[in-house]
Amino acid sequence: MRDIPQEMRINVADLQQNAMLDLYEVDLSRFGGDVYRFHDGMNGLLKPIVWQGLRYEPYPVQVTGFSVTTQGASDRPKMTFANFDGMLTAINNDYDDALGAIVTRRQVLEQYLDAVNFPNGNPQADPTREAVQKYVVEQRESSDSDFVTYILALPTETDNALIPRRVIQADICSWRYRGFDCGYDGPPVADEKDQPTTDPLKDKCSHKYSGCKLRHKGKMPFGGFLGSNKLG
Repeated sequence: MRDIPQEMRINVADLQQNAMLDLYEVDLSRFGGDVYRFHDGMNGLLKPIVWQGLRYEPYPVQVTGFSVTTQGASDRPKMTFANFDGMLTAINNDYDDALGAIVTRRQVLEQYLDAVNFPNGNPQADPTREAVQKYVVEQRESSDSDFVTYILALPTETDNALIPRRVIQADICSWRYRGFDCGYDGPPVADEKDQPTTDPLKDKCSHKYSGCKLRHKGKMPFGGFLGSNKLG
């Protein structure tokens, strides 16, 4: 682990007392990719953070929906990243929209961070004091040159599990074609086998992710759970 230069170490005054930090890890190693560790610059902290000997870089990301219902099924958390220099676009192209990547969220009180973060060390440093949640990338919801948004799911929900009113299926969309959830209202582009067509009589969706991509260029309302076939 590289040492953090003195001028980049955290001044305790930069953080609120007992501030809770969210640290994230996106693991693409199972697909031959890298492991990315970052934090969202909470409280204006735009410096690297070291936790458990690993370095987390500041990176613009907005997260929503990290909660679990009393019935046990989670909301669908979303992560929206700034697409600096097309980095997320490249990841999407190289790793199938990052589907199935493992996302780990670590919540840590700043008072327990590694001593290396502070100019005068940290006698309260404790690498065991964290709350950990793990998710998988279930779907790329939208992307453009500025931002990319992913929908996450709990790993336990991607193993033929049931969530309210829906069954987990990998590459099958359960939405009615051109219905409310599908949202497509454009011209015919393909038949049920994803073969190009402009014939309204052959205008059918394959109900696969490939069919969705033919019709939606931005936000992807695919009704399946693609990450489920990346696990196990």
